[in-house]
Amino acid sequence: MQLRAKHHLRRRGTILTAQGLKKLNQAKAEVEVQQNFKRCTLEDLSEKTGLTPNTLSKVFTGSVGVDKRTLECCFHAFNLTLLNEDYLYLLREQDDFAKISSMAAAEICFPLKQICDRNNTHQIYNMERPQDYLQPRPLTPPGGQMPLDSVFYIHRPILESLCYKAIHQSGASINIRAPKQMGKSSLMTRILAYSKNLGYQTVSVSLQLANDEILQNLERFLQWFCARVSKQLDLPNTIANFWDDALGSKSNATDYFEDVILANLNRPLVIAIDELNHLFAYPDIAREFLLLLRTWCEQAKARVVDSNPWHKLRLVTVHSTELQMTNVVNQSFLNTGLVIELPEFTPNQVQELAHRWGEEMTAQQIEKAIAFLGGHPYRLQLAFYYLHQQTITLEELLENSATTTTIYADHLEQQWSNLQRYPDLLPYFTEILRQSSPINCEALQASQLQKMGLVHLHGMTASLACELFRPFFCDRLWQINN
Repeated sequence: MQLRAKHHLRRRGTILTAQGLKKLNQAKAEVEVQQNFKRCTLEDLSEKTGLTPNTLSKVFTGSVGVDKRTLECCFHAFNLTLLNEDYLYLLREQDDFAKISSMAAAEICFPLKQICDRNNTHQIYNMERPQDYLQPRPLTPPGGQMPLDSVFYIHRPILESLCYKAIHQSGASINIRAPKQMGKSSLMTRILAYSKNLGYQTVSVSLQLANDEILQNLERFLQWFCARVSKQLDLPNTIANFWDDALGSKSNATDYFEDVILANLNRPLVIAIDELNHLFAYPDIAREFLLLLRTWCEQAKARVVDSNPWHKLRLVTVHSTELQMTNVVNQSFLNTGLVIELPEFTPNQVQELAHRWGEEMTAQQIEKAIAFLGGHPYRLQLAFYYLHQQTITLEELLENSATTTTIYADHLEQQWSNLQRYPDLLPYFTEILRQSSPINCEALQASQLQKMGLVHLHGMTASLACELFRPFFCDRLWQINN
C-alpha cells in the first residue's frame, strides 16, 4: 500500500536536509581553502555546474524546491554523492497535504508531521524514509554569530586569509574591531574553526559571562579568566591552591598559564576573547589586562622554542567600537599584531547576499539599498529576511515606510542609546544629519561618530552612514530640543 500511496503524491521539487546542506558547505569550504581562500561565488559555481546563479541560490537557501538532478549536479561538482538522507521532497498546496494525510491514516499507517514555511503552504516530506519525523530548517531573524554552515555568511576573502595566515605564528595577536553587528564574532568563529583544522586547541571566552563584581577587581577577574580557559580545556581548576598573594595577580595568572595550562598542552593554543569592550567600562582593569596580554604575546615570540611553553599561544580579541576608551587604558596591545577593522559590504557582496536569499535585484536597486541601509551586514540580512518572509516589498523597504521603521525599531533605538552616552557629539552629528552631502567636521568627533557606525568619513568630510537614520534621528533630536 505504501507504493500505491507514493504514486498518488505530486512531487514539487527537493531541498537539502540540514545534513545535506552541511556536507555541501563543508566541501565548498575545503575547496576555498585549497584555492588559497579564494571564495566560490554563485557565479563560479554556475560556470562549474551549468546551473544558473538563481537556481544555485535556491539550493543553498532551501527556500524553494528544485529538481533532484540539480542537487546531484551540485554534489557532483564537489565530488560528493547525494544520499537519501541528504534531501527531502517538497510539496505545495494545502490540499496536497490533506490528501497525503488522509492516505497516511487510511493506508500507510505511519506518522506524518506537517511542516509549514512562511505562507503555511510548504510541507517537507521524505519519500524515501516515510517512517521518520522530519524537522524543519526554520529561518530565524538575523542576529548574533552566524553558524559555520550558514549559506548567508558572506566571506571577506582578503581579511580571512590574513587571519588564517597570522594564526600560524607563535604569539600571534589578531584584533578584530567594528561597530556592533558587523560580523566580528562570526569571523572569530571561523578563525577558531580553521585553527581546529590545523590541529590546534581552541578556547573561546566571552566577557559577557563575567559579572560586574568580577570585572571590578583585577585579581578576581584574572582568576575567572584562568578558570574559564581551564574549564574549556578540561583541565582541573587548581587556582585556589596555586595562587600566591605575595606575588600579585598578574604574576599569578602568568605562572598559572605557564605551569598549568600551557605545560599540559602538546599543541598550539588559540584563545579568542569576545566582547572585550565589556572591560572598557572598568579602565583600570582593562589597562592591566591588555598590558598582560601584550606581555604574554611577547613571551610567545621569544626565539627559544623547545624550552618556551609560551610559543604555543595565539590570541584573538573582538571588541565593538561604540564605547570610547579613556586615556587611562593603554591601547598598544589592540593596535599591534594583525588589526582587522571590518568594513561594510561592497555592492558585489550585497548582490551575492541577495542571490543567496533568492532575491533578483538590479544594480540600481542594489545601489538604492546601500544608500538606504549602508553596507551594514545586519541591516542587510534583516532586510532580506523580511523580504523573504514577504512581510515587506522591496519598494516599501526603500521608501522608508512605517513597516520599515517597525522592522528596524530595536536597531535604531540601540543607535540612539549609544549616541546619548556622548552629548558632546550631538552638535556635530546634528549638523551632519541636516545635510544631504558630506560636510567638514572636526577630525576627532568625526572619527568617534564613525566608530559608532553613524557616519562615513571621506577624507576631511563626513556624511550620514545611511538614509534609514535620517527621519528617526531627526525625530529624536526634535523631541529633546522641544
